[in-house]
This record gives sequence, structure tokens and C-alpha cells, in this order.
Amino acid sequence: MIKTIIIDDEKHCSDRILNLIEQHPNTFKVLAVIDTVGEALNSVPQLQPDLIFLDIKIHDKTGFDFLQDIGPSNFRVIFTTAFDNFAIKAFKFSAFDYLLKPIDSDDFNDVIVRLKADLSHFNMQNQLQNLFINLKPNQKKVITIPSLTGFETLKVEDIIHLEADTNYTHIFTKDDKWMVSKPIKFYEDLLADNAFFKTHKSHLINIDHVKKYYKGKQSYVLMSNDAQVPISVRRKDEFLKHFT
Repeated sequence: MIKTIIIDDEKHCSDRILNLIEQHPNTFKVLAVIDTVGEALNSVPQLQPDLIFLDIKIHDKTGFDFLQDIGPSNFRVIFTTAFDNFAIKAFKFSAFDYLLKPIDSDDFNDVIVRLKADLSHFNMQNQLQNLFINLKPNQKKVITIPSLTGFETLKVEDIIHLEADTNYTHIFTKDDKWMVSKPIKFYEDLLADNAFFKTHKSHLINIDHVKKYYKGKQSYVLMSNDAQVPISVRRKDEFLKHFT
């Protein structure tokens, strides 16, 4: 059983989560429902939960205030929030799960499947460090990618290119390569504001790492790691606009 706490100052929201949890009777043991950050800071160390459903705005505090004040912990966090583009992007960069309010039952079930799959490989401190970096405006972003043993952290500026492999994506830096179980479309959306460009249906490149461009019937670019990446005819004109 996953020992669970809900932290939310809106009763109808915590009731919704309780209702969804009741549909998984052999998965969760709810330890407490808490509606203030102060009570959470007192109760969480005593109750030692495995999982917290954490609202972002809790009266005049935030869920981020709670995470900063609670210190090193081993519980898992699933954020619950109304639509907030900036925070959601930070969650995606940092590989945190989140649920948009009003919480859809299918979204809830999907998150629980992911949670149960990698609960044993969890590293809260690594993820939190990345989250607080990614929440700072104008800060150079870091991305958290799952690995067989937990997570790897990459600076976005160090990513040279990405290549699709069915529902997986290969991520290339200068010295390493990772295979991640997410489609390249996920990274295309995530990195759209970070100088990345889709040159081909299977390739996404960091414009800042382009060394040379070779025109011809099959155009391609030479990247800073000496990889050759094709540019589709349909994408060529838009690619060249980055260099004019």
C-alpha cells in the first residue's frame, strides 16, 4: 500500500482525489488530508508518507514553499493545479507528475500507472533541485530523464540533437547518448523555446550546435559532435531562416 497524504486548501478538490483513490482500494492508504502548509510541515515528518498529492496554491503559501521548508525527504509528489503554463513546463523539464484541476479520472489512472512502475527508482532530491532551477525565470534549463537506475540530469544547452526511434527518443550530447521512453514529439514541444528545430520527422537539433550545412538533393547538417542530421525538403527554407 502507498501511504498517501493530500495537501489542498479546497475541500472539493481533496474530495475529488479521495474519490479517485477509492477506485484503487488495494493501492493507497490515506494517512491525512491537510489544508495548510504549516500543518503539513508538522504532520509529514511524523506520518512518513510515500506519496503526497500537493496543490500549488495553498492559502497564502505554495506547495513549493512546503517542499523548500520540509527539507530532504523520500516521498513522491504529484502536483495538482489549475492551468499554469510556466509551472507545468517546469514540471515537464523536471519529470514531475502533475494533474490538472478538475482532475480527469483517465489522467489520474495514467499517473498512477507511471508511479507504480518507477516508485523504487525515485530520487526526490535530484528532481527537486532541477524543479527549483526550472522555476526561475531566465534560468538556463535542465532536463530530467529517466534511466534504468533512476534519473539523469542534462543541461538543455548541452543537448546536441535528438532522434526518434518509434515511441522512444535517442538524446545525444558531446560524449553520451541516452534512450528515453518518450516520443520525440514530447521533446519537440518541451524544447520549442530553447533554440531547437525539427529538421525532419525523426530529428530535432539544437541550432546552437550546428557546425556546417551541406546543400544538395539531400541536405544535411554537421553537428558539433560530428553527427550528420538530414534536413527534409519541406523543412529546408525554415531551417535556413535561422542563419540569415
